[in-house]
Amino acid sequence: MALALPVRVQAIESDGRTWHEMSPADGASCGGASFSLKHPLGVGRAIELTLPLPKRFRRYDLGEPGYRVYGLVRDVSAQEGGRARVGVMFLGRNPPKDYEKNPGGHYLLPTDPPPAPKERRQFLRLENVYVNLKLQRLDMSGGGTEERTVAENLGKGGARVMTSLPLSKGDIVMVEELGGPFRTRAEICNVYIGEDRIPRLNLHFLDAEAPDRLVQVR
Repeated sequence: MALALPVRVQAIESDGRTWHEMSPADGASCGGASFSLKHPLGVGRAIELTLPLPKRFRRYDLGEPGYRVYGLVRDVSAQEGGRARVGVMFLGRNPPKDYEKNPGGHYLLPTDPPPAPKERRQFLRLENVYVNLKLQRLDMSGGGTEERTVAENLGKGGARVMTSLPLSKGDIVMVEELGGPFRTRAEICNVYIGEDRIPRLNLHFLDAEAPDRLVQVR
């Protein structure tokens, strides 16, 4: 039903940071709700919601003014002004299994297809190609913590970069070429520690491919 309900959204990031945001729901049912957010969230994130859901849509706490329920993000679509419309499926009183160990992780339903193997790349990834980049962890205003780093290898569809930021698999970051026009969001497909004890991120570009001038063989 098209219900204008105030929703309090709370989420925990992979580094332990907690944020919350108030937003009006534009639809709700016994199975879930949809609303607009400034904070970046990807499909599969588990979040906690509090909203005055009508009693006929509740499974518990029928006498409480606010209905507290964990939800799973199932759909995200971009809107103007840096916001996104988020569709959430209600899970119930409890979060997904292992949520306490990895609250900023991404979770699949048993019926979801498994993610494609990350090593199956569509494009050649060139080694020993060093490109200076700015890596930015996004927050609700579209900004956030950032650092200058180096891509150790680079392909049209992704890169491997060194980092000092507290990031985890599934997080979305902004990647920007220093001194050049290339800019794209990227999903972190893997995080690991190199032999030099420096963390590395395997990135998959989401918005644009790397230009030929960056990946051409020298």
